[in-house]
Amino acid sequence: MTGPSSKKSGAGRSRTGPVRDWSGRFGRAALIGIPLAVLVVWTLTPIVWAVLASLKEPLEIYESNALLPANPTLAAYRKVLAMDGFGRWLFNSALVTVVATFVPLTISVLAAYGFARYAFRFRHVLLLLYLVPRIIPRVSLIVPLNSLMSDLGLINTYWVLFITYSASAIPLATWILVGFFASVPKEIEEAATIDGANMWNRLRRVMIPIAWPGVVTAGVLCVREAWNEFAFVLALVNESTMRTLPYQLYVLKDAMGVQDYAVYNAFTVLTILPLLLVYLLLERRVVDSIVSGSVK
Repeated sequence: MTGPSSKKSGAGRSRTGPVRDWSGRFGRAALIGIPLAVLVVWTLTPIVWAVLASLKEPLEIYESNALLPANPTLAAYRKVLAMDGFGRWLFNSALVTVVATFVPLTISVLAAYGFARYAFRFRHVLLLLYLVPRIIPRVSLIVPLNSLMSDLGLINTYWVLFITYSASAIPLATWILVGFFASVPKEIEEAATIDGANMWNRLRRVMIPIAWPGVVTAGVLCVREAWNEFAFVLALVNESTMRTLPYQLYVLKDAMGVQDYAVYNAFTVLTILPLLLVYLLLERRVVDSIVSGSVK
């Protein structure tokens, strides 16, 4: 039996339903949006401040508390580009980054394929041991590495940077790629085997194309590691011609003798600019690979 009271209660539920649903969506959006906004502000504030400070006159940073430059100028960037050795430092960073990206990726692809497809004894133990170089603090490795490379005669050479940077990037890249290779259905490889493909053809024509987002992600992380590396180059290089951009940024304050913060910030912006360009160009692939990896 339905009466006026039941109709009123139904109407009341229909009126309050959308309000509650809207408040629930707003609460979920706030719960996600506020931490993201704080994270974005926390991340971008130093970068924005460095860019704005690099556009100021040298004395303006001391005399004015204003965030925006009164008369924006590129004089600091011209000073950095005119530094004796800047081209060399940029070349060193680029060369070491390229080598320390392609070599670890090549080794990591082979290692990850083996870990993902072959069930040999102590496979999980060996995969865990792969993380040892990442677990040990790099500061504790500086002294033994310096002693070893000195005995090998590799101090102040590109080889010492190639070896140490690659060895540092291989564990991370391998762990990323193992998950992507393991998620590829074995039936696809079996079909390729029936068609006459050997292991190398399966890896090159089947596994890598399917797991390509993971390869790109591992490559971006290798680029970041090599470009930003500081501890190893500080301990294993002492000649100015072998410095990388992060190393030179570290010694710039003592080398100049005058605290020109506009030049410091211009050098900082030019140092991180190539890495930002890499992230902007490959950001979509990295995000897609992370999302697909989480779903798989």
